Amino acid sequence: MARYATDNLVRELDGAAFRVARRNANRLKSAQADTKTDAQGLVEFACECTRSDCERSVRVPLYVYQRVLEARDQYLLQSGHHAFDQYRTIVSLGLMRIEEKA
Repeated sequence: MARYATDNLVRELDGAAFRVARRNANRLKSAQADTKTDAQGLVEFACECTRSDCERSVRVPLYVYQRVLEARDQYLLQSGHHAFDQYRTIVSLGLMRIEEKA
């Protein structure tokens, strides 16, 4: 039983570190003066989930992601394939979701 709890704790800590790394990479990308947009004006950011095997991306307008960053850790940018009990979806467009801490 203790081994199971320890494994879960390690997995959660690794996931949190992965999410922080993704957020930092997205933050740097959004701060670049030459951030590339597609024909619709959307920027491709990495999903900010805790799954280290996730390689999905999310396309959103740059100003939307900058607003997510301004809210600090209140919001996460996630692809539509994730669901977390401690967050609720506040914006959903196709596979893009913006999550708020519940």
